Amino acid sequence: MKPRGVTRRLALGAVTIAALIGVALGIGLHLAGSGSGAQRPEVSLKGQAIWPPGMRPAPGFSLPDQSGELFSLASARGRSAVLMFMDSHCHQECPLEGRALAAGLRRVPGEERPLIVVVSVNPWEDTPASARRAIARFGLASFDWRWLLGSRKRLEPVWRKFRIEVRRTPGDIEHTDALYLIDSRGFERAGMVYPFLPTWVSDDIGTLAAEGS
Repeated sequence: MKPRGVTRRLALGAVTIAALIGVALGIGLHLAGSGSGAQRPEVSLKGQAIWPPGMRPAPGFSLPDQSGELFSLASARGRSAVLMFMDSHCHQECPLEGRALAAGLRRVPGEERPLIVVVSVNPWEDTPASARRAIARFGLASFDWRWLLGSRKRLEPVWRKFRIEVRRTPGDIEHTDALYLIDSRGFERAGMVYPFLPTWVSDDIGTLAAEGS
């Protein structure tokens, strides 16, 4: 049996599909932010897609976290949040995305740091233990985080709400590597598809913190 990730490196078709998924989401994010009635924010954010304050409420959902406690996105109100979709067993894009986020967060003052919310894209294998190992491997263990778990039936509605494509292939989970920044009032403000620069994250979080103050 091939180790996880070998399929993606060797199968050009799988790489192409994954790339197209990412591009499609990026286009979708831009279109969603530029529809009728949308206006550019007065302050500039660096996400690949951005939305003005109060325009796009983040879809609500509740899922159990790595400690078995039910977590709702609404409970993060009052502070900004980073919402990501990851596979704790991934050794390809997820660690790169997680480390880019960690590098960005280290540039943010402690009182401005957001809550990290990770929604699993691997209901077949993700567990509380594997989530904790992944967070440590990604360099995010020192930040406030929740890794949300569940069955495919429970996770799929959340994926759809945020336009996340997930495809299970032999030896891998192909999925959209997307990140959303949500402000302290629960509105989506920026969307990014990996690869992104750590400074995009740190600058945008700083901008949201300034707005909140």
